[in-house]
Amino acid sequence: MAHMIDCTTGQAAMAFVGDAPWHKLGQRLTAGADLETWRREAGLAYTVQRTPVLFQRADAGATDRVEAMEGRDVLYRSDTGTALSVVSRGYQVVQPGEVLDFFGKLAEAGGFVLETAGALSDGKRVWGLAKVNDGAPVVGQDMVRPYLLLATSYDGTMATTAKFTSIRVVCNNTLTMAAGGSMNGAGWQSEQDTTEGPVVQCVRVPHMRKFDAGAVRQQLGIVLTAWDRWLVEARLLAQVDVTEAQADKFVADLLLSIQAAPKGKPLPDVRASRSYKRLMGLFGGAQIGADLCGTRSAWALLNAVTDYVDHERGRTDDTRMTSAWFGAGEGLKLRAWDGVRALATAAGAMPAEGIAS
Repeated sequence: MAHMIDCTTGQAAMAFVGDAPWHKLGQRLTAGADLETWRREAGLAYTVQRTPVLFQRADAGATDRVEAMEGRDVLYRSDTGTALSVVSRGYQVVQPGEVLDFFGKLAEAGGFVLETAGALSDGKRVWGLAKVNDGAPVVGQDMVRPYLLLATSYDGTMATTAKFTSIRVVCNNTLTMAAGGSMNGAGWQSEQDTTEGPVVQCVRVPHMRKFDAGAVRQQLGIVLTAWDRWLVEARLLAQVDVTEAQADKFVADLLLSIQAAPKGKPLPDVRASRSYKRLMGLFGGAQIGADLCGTRSAWALLNAVTDYVDHERGRTDDTRMTSAWFGAGEGLKLRAWDGVRALATAAGAMPAEGIAS
């Protein structure tokens, strides 16, 4: 099966409200469903257990004992018994139920509505996504809605990650909220690898640390200053005109930042690549929602990149989604955000230090 949605129990491990995402798989729930319903229908009604790694030498006889590998455990699912990974003894597991409970506490506080949750890759990754509010237009009828994403892994591929993101309604592009951050003595900061410090838009908790849901909720600044600041900056981007020459340099620099030189050979001409031609075409009017945001603003340029990452870059819907949320696609969008902000700053439309909260 091409998709990464977990189906090991015979049912797609995803639940949602509203329109069905990705492969139209999963269970549609009514708004306001309780957490136990979400847990069952999203395929998250299991716990991740651990047991020592045991082995026996290939040349061992029938009477030779099985030995344990010191300091290493196997993580496995309680429902199917599927092995998820081999980890160190200090690996801290965030259970699927804890992901849903995180959003349950937010819903109790008001303003947050869980919209989708589920498991990927046989249960090696789980996530939940909650709508923060109904959103607002950036320009005209070009609506953007803020969301809060929480995801964790059981195979060591990613830290437990909680972050604000926003979704452009017309095309479902995800726009990572890396704008601004928060002011501290070291300057502006947008991400943290710990739950200690200022209010930020993204918190990544390594699995060698215990996940403290309350501390993460506090640090993310549930007062929504991140969303308010991001919206102000997005609206400023919509007012900044971008010339063809500026777009050409922006796209070329963006692609060069992720291009690796073939061994023993010079870098190929980035402007001859399919990616360059497609991004310039999207900026020129081929992107979804071009009729709403126009074709010559910094906002349109940013959306050309998000359109490409979310809908075209990668082999399948699932690899695109995973990349856009957690991987190279997310990194490309963050670079694009920095690039369009630099254009806006050079045009005098935005202060270099960002918009204060």
